[in-house]
Amino acid sequence: MNDGQQIRKGVPITSQWSSHWLWIPTLYLTRGLPYVILLMTSLVYYNRMGLSNGAITLTTSWFFLPFILRPLLGRIVVGYESKRFWIVLTECVMALSLVASALSVRLDNWFSYSVAAFMVIAIAAALHDVAIERLYNREALLLKRPAFFGLRAVSYLFSIIVGMAIPITLAGNLEVINRTVRPAWATLFWALAVLMIALTLLHALILPKAVIRAKLPIWSGVTRQWWHDVTAAFIRRPHYVANLVFLFCFLIPEGMFIRVAPLFLIDPGSNGGLALSPQELGLVQGTVGTFAFIAGCGLGISLVRRDGLQRWLWPFVMTLTLPKFLFVYLSYYFVSTLSIINICIIIDYFGAGLGLTTYIVWLGFCTKGKHSTFTYSLGTAITAFSMVMSGWFTGFLQEYVGYRKFFLMVAISGIISFIVAYFIPITKNIGKRERTI
Repeated sequence: MNDGQQIRKGVPITSQWSSHWLWIPTLYLTRGLPYVILLMTSLVYYNRMGLSNGAITLTTSWFFLPFILRPLLGRIVVGYESKRFWIVLTECVMALSLVASALSVRLDNWFSYSVAAFMVIAIAAALHDVAIERLYNREALLLKRPAFFGLRAVSYLFSIIVGMAIPITLAGNLEVINRTVRPAWATLFWALAVLMIALTLLHALILPKAVIRAKLPIWSGVTRQWWHDVTAAFIRRPHYVANLVFLFCFLIPEGMFIRVAPLFLIDPGSNGGLALSPQELGLVQGTVGTFAFIAGCGLGISLVRRDGLQRWLWPFVMTLTLPKFLFVYLSYYFVSTLSIINICIIIDYFGAGLGLTTYIVWLGFCTKGKHSTFTYSLGTAITAFSMVMSGWFTGFLQEYVGYRKFFLMVAISGIISFIVAYFIPITKNIGKRERTI
């Protein structure tokens, strides 16, 4: 064993923390980029290329499928090669897929090629996500992980600015300069590809190397044992049905909302939208909204750590659901003043950050125990399945009823979040920071 290592549960863990400040921010930034590209930037891309809202939401919902299979894909990461190998490999695959997206924009069958490229990115992102989580768990000492919690979260959320706000602003400016859409978006994907290539090369150089490579092939029976242990432990928890329903249903109204809100902001007035330009959308949602969301998450986590989730459950659920009525207001009055739109976005995103704290804390509580990483993968798979189900026909529903009635329906459906939150067995100490003497 080297001097800079310790043994925890038989596994060598490095304590060379000076290098962690180099790779943790960029790694978690890269972790968030594929999510932003697949679930936010792609919405605007397909809208600018002329697809209907129904086709956009149906298509982008399928990009969640690999995240539903995350526990199985994670077993590939655990079973073969090192976590560092999988991180570099998947980032390289995502970079090549972005190159393919850039090349396909000018083709007649651009849509088929883009869906194929985005699906490859989604599969690679699921593997990438598991590899990062397991690399961090291996490298980070338990006593020092809290020091990196905020850094990881901010780096992850900052990917919205890097993957959406800046590229969409660039694409919007190029659309104005070139007077056409396709060359602008080809340039955007080239820029994202170059960024991903640079991050891949950086991580190939600075990521810590594994001292021991634990190999657990898929057919070794470990997955079956993990699945048995996880399901047995979950069923033994009190109110496990309520927990399962909460994880599946709590974010359904939010899943419907986030698919259509960007389309509403960018759609022309003839379609009932606010007719923002891509540059304005990048500012409103990608920049102002992102900082409001980060502030909401930061405040939410701080309050829960201080007082526990029980005290803040209902205020947080209200901040998640009630601001949706602001979009009812925007859709009825066709507000064109950017400052008012920004205020509505700030309130909604800040509230969403607080509300999402409830889900994150409860997901972490439900997945504690034996095989916590595998259990967490199952929890995120439930989340992904919920997002798929809530997005399949959302666009078609919006096209049928219009933006006004759609946002009213989403705001009213927020009662689902209240109902499922009512039945979860929350105690005072859940999420509360343990004080040591």
